[in-house]
Order: sequence, then C-alpha cells, then structure tokens
Amino acid sequence: MKQLFLLILCLIGIVESALSVEKADSVANATRMLEQISSPKVRRSWFAVPIGFYQEETSVGFGATGGYYFKSHDLSKISSISGSVIYTLNNQAKININPRFYLFNNKMYLTGNVNLRHYPDHYYGIGNTPPVDDFLYTAQNFAINFQPFYLFNPRVMLGLYVGVRGERLLLADSVVAQRPYIEQTYGAAGWDPYFVWGVGVQFAYDSRDNGFYPQKFSNFLKFSCVTYQKALGSDYSFTSMTLDFRQYIPTWLGQVFAWQVYYDMRLGRDVPFQMLPTLGGSDQLRGFRERKFTDNSLFLVQAEYRIPIWRRLKAAVFCSVGDVFDVYNPAIHKVKVGYGAGLRFRLNDARVHLRVDVAGNNYGEVKFYITATEAF
Repeated sequence: MKQLFLLILCLIGIVESALSVEKADSVANATRMLEQISSPKVRRSWFAVPIGFYQEETSVGFGATGGYYFKSHDLSKISSISGSVIYTLNNQAKININPRFYLFNNKMYLTGNVNLRHYPDHYYGIGNTPPVDDFLYTAQNFAINFQPFYLFNPRVMLGLYVGVRGERLLLADSVVAQRPYIEQTYGAAGWDPYFVWGVGVQFAYDSRDNGFYPQKFSNFLKFSCVTYQKALGSDYSFTSMTLDFRQYIPTWLGQVFAWQVYYDMRLGRDVPFQMLPTLGGSDQLRGFRERKFTDNSLFLVQAEYRIPIWRRLKAAVFCSVGDVFDVYNPAIHKVKVGYGAGLRFRLNDARVHLRVDVAGNNYGEVKFYITATEAF
C-alpha cells in the first residue's frame, strides 16, 4: 500500500505541474485551439514496408510492418490499424496488430493489441546484476487486450483495461533437468503453462498535437492499474501498475526535445517471469538486450532530440538511464545507461515514421533497431 500511495502522490504532482505550465501560457493555448479548428484534413493512407535486421537475440530477421490510417480533420486524433509480421533465422515468429479508433465525434477512444508469438529466447534469471545463468526456452503465447476510453474533453480521458494471456514453454531436456535449481533460485511462476486475465482502470491526459510525432509543446500522462486474480479465473494473483509521463518541447527550425519518465511495477510474490518489467528493446532503454535484466519494478528516464534534415527525412540522438529492481528490497548494482542515434523517414500525413536506430550501453554492447513509430 505504501508503494501505491507514493505512486498516486507522484501522479497528482505531475498532473498539477503539467496543468500549471499549460495554463500559464494561455496565448499558446488559444492559438492551439484555433489551429485545431482550421487544421488541414489528414488524407486516408496506408503503407507496407519490408524490413530486415540483425540482432544478437534474433540472428537475421525479416518481415513487414504496415498500417492503414483513416482520413481525419484533427491531426491529434487519427484512427488507424497497424501491425507487423516478423520471422528470424532463430525460428522466432511474431504477429502484432494494433487498432486505434476515435468514435462518436471523438468522445470515445478504442484501442487494444493482439500479439501471437512462437519465440525461442533466453532466460537470464531475475535481478539487475550481470546474469550468471542462461537457459534456452521456446515460448508459445497469445495476448489480447481491449482498452475503451471516454474523453471528458479533448485532453482528459478515463478508461478500462481488459486483457487475457496464455503461454506455454517448450524446454530442452537439459533445461528440464535444471528446473529444480531455476525454481529454487528465481521462483516457479511462468514455467508451467498458465492463463491469466486482468481488469483495471486507466487515466490519461494528452495535449499532444499528434500521437505519432508531436511537434508542439505538449504533455502526455498515463496511469494504469490492472489486477489479475485467481478468484477471477487466473492461474496467478498479482497487480500491475504503470506511470508514463512524456513532454515535447519545440526548440528552433522544427527541432524538438522530447523526454519521458516511466515506472512499471508488479505487486505480488507470484508473477510469471514473462510478465515482469524488463528494460531494453526498441522503445525502453535502447542499447540493451530485451529480458536480460528483469525484476518486479522498472524505472527509467530517457530523452531524445529530433532534427529535420530534408523533406521527409529526420535524425535523432537519444540517451536513457534506468534500471530494474525488487520493489520489496530495492537495491541497484549498476545503473543502466543507453545512448545512440538514428534516422527517421515520414511515411504519411499522420506523421508515422520508419525508424532506424543504433544504440550502445555502458556495458560495451551495441544494438540495431528497425521499426515504425517513435520510442515515445
């Protein structure tokens, strides 16, 4: 309960700070409202882009990412359906679909996610110290969530979260023989087939001029609390809480400074290791291998400077600082730092960009990322 109380205080403080900044600039607010009324129509568009890449955890990978974007008179609220299909030479396959719909004169916002995976991966244990264990497993899972929001005004919304996830692991005989050691050292949750479904509430404040690539001064804040309980039919009982704050500050000549504070926590002693917060990947603390550092709490701060180059082409430099830790016994061995640069290419009027990043970290590793949409 102490963590929940502190998180709520933090949420209230950030909201008040964001509101005070924007209220102080009433002229900018009025200008923004006029621009929204007269904003040009976003044309109906779609894209499909083949992608190829190499990463340590995937080997050579290829696939496609794409989306369909509905026409809109409001650049900040664009309905879309996007997704990706990926296959790698490590026999990893992923299908991901993300719908976003604004309905009833933008009073309702419906979003969600469908994710299917057959994914050989490595288990490094739990904690923020350099891992000493490495166990290979293959995850077969599905995850579906549905998130309806009601907009009280163009910026403030309150919504629900309903999600289901099922997963089973395929293990080599050598890993099966090591399961007693794994479960005694790190816990047993997630190693047997499981099914969970969660329900929760979400609050969001969003003043961005565009959800894909903001270019005006704006704030984004989202808080979510989702609980999974055996009494409701799940195999495990735990609660997930997430706080996400982002700010976008235009500087000069179309350049934008963006920064984010992100906190993700699981309350409960019995959480499947696949559903614990983890750093790394293409969005959170780029430069680290995803799932190499995992625990029940994650905190990070990241910043990015975005620079137009020529027409649709842009560049970015970024840096991230953060770590995972045990919320019940917090201790940090070595703060994780990621940094890098990349290129962006705008694909349509909705400001969706193809993103290519190269990132390093303070452990001497380098990672490459190719994806659509920004990290935050």
